[in-house]
Amino acid sequence: MPACRILLLDDHPALNQGLRTLFDQEPDLSVVATFAAGPALLAFLNAQPAPAADVLLLDLHLPPPLDGLALLPHLRHTWPALRVLVFSSATSPELVAQAAAAGASGFLNKSAEADELLAAIRTVYAGGQVFSERQAPALPSSAAATILLQLRQLTTREREIIGLVREGCSTRTIAARLSLSEFTVSTHRRNLLQKLGLHRPLELVRFALDHGL
Repeated sequence: MPACRILLLDDHPALNQGLRTLFDQEPDLSVVATFAAGPALLAFLNAQPAPAADVLLLDLHLPPPLDGLALLPHLRHTWPALRVLVFSSATSPELVAQAAAAGASGFLNKSAEADELLAAIRTVYAGGQVFSERQAPALPSSAAATILLQLRQLTTREREIIGLVREGCSTRTIAARLSLSEFTVSTHRRNLLQKLGLHRPLELVRFALDHGL
C-alpha cells in the first residue's frame, strides 16, 4: 500500500509541528500540509486537481467561522475519498455521535499515546473505523446521532423562529415579533425544512415539540 498522505488541521502550531515530526519518522506516513483554520484547508483542497491526501487529522474546536463539526458534512460530500480522524481534547458520547453522523471515520482523544494515534491513522487509511468505547460507551443510533447534528447546526435565529412556529405563529406574526420582513421569515422557514430534512410546515411543528425547541 502506498504511503498514507496526511493533512493536519489544528489551531495550535506547536501541536501541528509535533505531529508532523512524529509522522515523518514513519516510512508509511507522509504529512502533505498543516492548517490552523477550516477556510485554509478548503482553499487547499479546492485548488487540487486530484485528491490531495488520504487522511485528515481534524480538531473539532477551530476558529470561526468553521469548526470541525461544521466542516465534516462538507468534506464528506465534496471529498468522499478523504477519510477523517477526529483528534480532540473534548470527548463525550454526544460529541462522538455527532462526528460519526457527520462522516468521521474515527474519534481519538488528544491524551492518546503516540502508538495509539499511529495505529488509528493506519486503521482509518485502510478503510476501518476507530471509535473508542472509553469515549463513547453507548453511541446513539444513527438516526439519533443525525438529529443531534441537525440540532447543533441550527442558528440562534432559526431556534427563535422554530419556537414561534411551535406556538402556532404565522409568518406575519413572527416577522412582527422579531422585527424582520416576512420574506426573511419565509426564507428562514424554508431553510429550516431543508436543514432538518422535513417537507411540510406541520412536520416542523412536530419536530419542535418532539425536541423541546
